[in-house]
Amino acid sequence: MQIGRDMNRWLLKRGLNSSQLKALLIVYLKQDLRGGKSLVNSNKGDYIKSNWSLLMIAVLYAVFGLTVAVVALTDADVFAYSMLALSFTFFIALLGILAESGNVIFDETEADVIGHLPISSVTYFAAKVLNLFLFTLLIALPASFFPAVFGMWAMRSNPSFVLAHAVSATLMALMATALIVISYGLLMRFVSKERFDNIIAYSQGALALFFMLGYQIVPRIAGSHEILTSSTVSWYHFLYPPAWFAGLTMLMMGRGDPKAALLALTGLGALAILGTLAFRKIAGGYSSFLSRISPGVRKAGARQEERASKRSRARRRGLLYGLKAAALRRPAERAVFDLVSLYLRRDREIKVRLYPSLTYAVVFPILALISEGLPDPFATAEVSFYGLLGAAMVCFSGLSAVEVLVFSAHYRSAYIFKVTPIGRRGDIHGGIRKAIFINIALPSFLALLILFGFIWRNPLHALLVLIPWVIITPVVLLVPFTRRVVLPLSRKYQKGQQSARNLLVFLSSFVGLSVVTVFQIASLKGHMPYWSFLLIVALAAPLAHFILTRVNGEAEPLRQEDGSNEGG
Repeated sequence: MQIGRDMNRWLLKRGLNSSQLKALLIVYLKQDLRGGKSLVNSNKGDYIKSNWSLLMIAVLYAVFGLTVAVVALTDADVFAYSMLALSFTFFIALLGILAESGNVIFDETEADVIGHLPISSVTYFAAKVLNLFLFTLLIALPASFFPAVFGMWAMRSNPSFVLAHAVSATLMALMATALIVISYGLLMRFVSKERFDNIIAYSQGALALFFMLGYQIVPRIAGSHEILTSSTVSWYHFLYPPAWFAGLTMLMMGRGDPKAALLALTGLGALAILGTLAFRKIAGGYSSFLSRISPGVRKAGARQEERASKRSRARRRGLLYGLKAAALRRPAERAVFDLVSLYLRRDREIKVRLYPSLTYAVVFPILALISEGLPDPFATAEVSFYGLLGAAMVCFSGLSAVEVLVFSAHYRSAYIFKVTPIGRRGDIHGGIRKAIFINIALPSFLALLILFGFIWRNPLHALLVLIPWVIITPVVLLVPFTRRVVLPLSRKYQKGQQSARNLLVFLSSFVGLSVVTVFQIASLKGHMPYWSFLLIVALAAPLAHFILTRVNGEAEPLRQEDGSNEGG
């Protein structure tokens, strides 16, 4: 008891109240484990149903861990295998944090709830970091389960690998959490709110692109077989965080040497430095930063930018208004289009959860360029599957956007859907789909057109490759609305829901989109005339669009209970 009191006094001197920290953490965990509130769902007990997305994430990542675990059954050395497994843990933990950290660290609405309470900034910051770390563990430990068990059969391994790898995976998850928190913390100190929102949103996509490419490129450059069979510690391992904790694994197994010990010390030292930096340089100003980013805080610069934006929009109003009036004839559809477009362009919460998925369209062509050279299919007999899969990933990005737009911190505003008579649910769905197509799909296709046209030195060939995907994208965007009414921004976001939905969308759409890719490759290889493939797509897409529209009941009126089954 005396030790506990002494510890509490020591923490209080550093601004950390353990009882407040415990209370905050319990509240955050309850919020995470319960389903999200929806104002279009008035069912009793709406707040107390379970958040099954967290369990789904754990199960899916455990299954994904099997793809790494089977490597242990080859002639892989235990050090190299441990580094590979920890790289996988590091990779998926970082991507998971990127999808969730914005909602945890930068919740703009919390200042109204607890801003008046006597909670120190350090305590508040510590609760946020621990909450994010627990979510990271939810990803890292299930993903490490099968690699830890299978690792006993790696070369030079023994049964103690299971415990050693579990400890290293936990520290790897802590490293991922610390890196994200420190990165955001430094931005908080040196960047204004307006720039902060933009940097955070765009950095999510850039970091996702960096980690996905790095995880694939490094083995290709160094040679995967040589990496997996080598037990030698080289100088570049000291620059690679998973190698640090692989060294710790070797020490805990009793297989360590001086270089492994030095790697372990590097990792533990890095964690100590990051932790010290977080609580000395960031924690003290955390509460004040949250108050600055609250919705009520506006700056003169922001107002000037808004006025300039209005003047710019006024100059373009004639052409844009005419195009919008032609494509969006119904007022309700046009209103939803404007609402969704505004959130896609300006809302940090939406952009942070969406932008990482947009990188898939670029990742696959770049991987194809590195490994195969991304040949022009019309100029050579070679066709790159991964290159064409980039176009398919534009459709995946659109599907992800539908799931992203269900959730928002401003979900209370969705009450308008309950009190406003809307003649057709298709007006809402059509506004969402067209906003996604204009703001996400078309810019992504344009980026691929520029990339392919530059590499192939023939923009026409790039256009011929991409045009079938432009045609089928409106049809693909109808799929998320099948037997389901989706109301934009109508649910309060809960941790794990975006990650779980992204995984399910990716797995469910990958097969169907790959089938179209295979048919396109077959036509490019001469198994059928390419013009016939284009003709089939051009004829099938409108037919599929007509059928899905009827199946979805887009012409039916919106009822008050619609939207209550959007997911928990």
